[in-house]
Amino acid sequence: MQEYALKTVVLSSLEKVFPETESWAGKEMSHFSCFTNEPLSLQIAYKFNGGEGKAASVFARITTDLPVALYSVGYVPVLQTGDPRLNDQYRAGLFPDRLLAKKVNPKVGVKRNPWNSLHVEDDAVHLAAQSDSWRALWITVNERGKKIRGGEYSLKVEFFNQTGGAKLGEAEAAVTVIEAALPQQKLRYTNWFHCDCICDAHAVEPFTPRFWELFADYVDKAALHGMNMLLTPCFTPPLDTPVGEERKTVQLVGVSLENGEYSFDFSLLDQYITIAKKHGIEYFEHSHFFTQWGAEHAPKIMAAVDGKYRQLFGWDTTAWGKKYTAFLHAYIPALLAFLKERKLEKKFLFHISDEPSPKHHEAYSKARAVIGDLLDGCMIGDALSHYEYYEDGSVNVPIVVTTNIKNFYGRTKHLWAYYTGGQCSGGLSNRKLNCSGERNRMLGIQLYMHEIEGFLHWGYNFWYDALSQGFIDPNTDGCFYSGANPGTGYLVYPAVSGGCIPSIRQKVFYEGVNDMRALCLLEKYIGKQETKQFVEDFFGEVTFETHPQSASRLLQFRELLNRKIRTILEQ
Repeated sequence: MQEYALKTVVLSSLEKVFPETESWAGKEMSHFSCFTNEPLSLQIAYKFNGGEGKAASVFARITTDLPVALYSVGYVPVLQTGDPRLNDQYRAGLFPDRLLAKKVNPKVGVKRNPWNSLHVEDDAVHLAAQSDSWRALWITVNERGKKIRGGEYSLKVEFFNQTGGAKLGEAEAAVTVIEAALPQQKLRYTNWFHCDCICDAHAVEPFTPRFWELFADYVDKAALHGMNMLLTPCFTPPLDTPVGEERKTVQLVGVSLENGEYSFDFSLLDQYITIAKKHGIEYFEHSHFFTQWGAEHAPKIMAAVDGKYRQLFGWDTTAWGKKYTAFLHAYIPALLAFLKERKLEKKFLFHISDEPSPKHHEAYSKARAVIGDLLDGCMIGDALSHYEYYEDGSVNVPIVVTTNIKNFYGRTKHLWAYYTGGQCSGGLSNRKLNCSGERNRMLGIQLYMHEIEGFLHWGYNFWYDALSQGFIDPNTDGCFYSGANPGTGYLVYPAVSGGCIPSIRQKVFYEGVNDMRALCLLEKYIGKQETKQFVEDFFGEVTFETHPQSASRLLQFRELLNRKIRTILEQ
C-alpha cells in the first residue's frame, strides 16, 4: 500500500477529533450501515506524517454513488471542562463542534503567480493540513433523509496539495444501505427558538424581510436534524429574564384595545407558521402565558391602546388579576379560531409557566385557574420536576426533568422529558461540549424504553449569559453561562455570512432520535416487549442514568439492531 504524506483515519460520528491528541486511537472504522431514509455521518481525520512544521492548503475529492454532504470541522475554545457531575474526561482546549459546509467536488481552478501555481476550489471554505494538529472532514450520507436505493456502496476521499495538485492521501469506507425505511418520527422534539438572539447576532430588527430570510435558514437546519416543534413568540417569551427587566420585544400577535374592546392581528403569526411548516415544522409551542419560576406575573405584552402603542402588561401585572384575566378570555378564543381555520388547534402546545417548584404550587394553580376551560382538548404542558402538577390536572403533558422522571413512570399519559446543563451526573444523557458523543446519543434508546412522547430543551440558539445578560459569540467563546456548562444553550452558531452553522452535537443528537426510530422499526416486526428485551439483553435495565460505557459499545448495539432487522427482512 502506498504511503502518502498525509495520515488519514476513518472514524464514527461519536469521536471528538481534538487537534493535539489521538483520543480515538484504536477506534478506526471501515464499514457503516444505515436504512434507506436514514442520514449517516462519519469523519475523516487527517494530518501530515512525521516531521515538524509541515503545513499546506489542500483540497478533497469524494468518489461515491451515495448522496453526501461535506463539512470541514471547526473548533471552539472551551476553557472549563472539569465538572464534578461528569465522568467524561476532557481537558480545556479547542473542541470540535462547528460544521462548516463545503461543496462536494467543486470546480478546481488554477491560479498562477510568479513562483507557483495554486489549485483552488470554487468554494468559500478552504481546507488546510498541518503536522502539529489533527483536522477532520465530516461527511453525512443522505443528509435530508430521502429514500435511496439499498445495497453496498464505497466512499473514497482523496486529498491533494493546493500547490501543484499532488495527491497527499486518501481514505475509504464501505456503507451498507439496508433495504428498509425507518418509520416516521413519532417523537415531538423542540429546542427553544430565540428570535431576539437572531436579531442581536445578525443586527436585524424582528420580522423585517431580512429577519424572515434568516429565520427560514435557522428553521431549516432545525428540521433537518429532527426538530419538529417550534417555540412561537405570540408574546415575548418570559424566559431567563431578570425580575423587573425585559428582553427585546419579539411579539407576533398584534393587540389593539379600543374603547375597552380587544382585537387581534394574527398576520405575523401566520407568516411565522407558514415559513416554519414549509421547512418541515409540524408542531408549535405558544409562548408562556405567565412569568417563569413562579407564574406570578403576565409576560410583556405590547398593544395599541386607543391608538397609542405601549406596554399593556408585564411585571407590574398580577397573573390572576382582573385585567389580565379579561385579556386572556378575549385572546384565547380568538387564537383558537385562527388555529382551527388552519387545522392547527391540535398541533399547538400551550405553556403556563416554566419550571414551577413546590413553593410555586399555589401561584401556579391560581394562574392555571385563569385559563380555566378555555384550552380544553388542547395540549397543556410545562417543564417541571414534581408530580403534583400533573396529579391536580394543571398539566396534561408533563415535561419532566430527567433526574426526576422515574417518579412519573407508569403514573401519567403523554410523558415528555427534558434536561438542562445540570443533568449530567453518572450516566445521564447530555449534549454539552464537554459531554461525549455516546452520552449525547444514548438518549434515543432511553426515550424508546420509557415510551416518552416528546423531548424539550431550552436552548436551540441562546447566546446570552445567565438571565439573558450580554451577547457572547459562541464561535469564539463556548464557555459563557458560568463557564461550567459549555454549549448548554445552543446547538447552532451564527454565521458571518448570515444564517446558521450546524454542530456535531446537533447531528449526534439526531442520530439518537434515529436509534429510537430503528427500535420502532424492530417493534413493527417482533412487538414492543421483545424489542425492549432485545435492548435489555445488551444494556441490562435501561434508565435515564444508563450510560453506554463507550462509543464503540453504542455503535456495536446499533450494528446488532441493524443486523437483526436485516435478518428478519431476509427470512
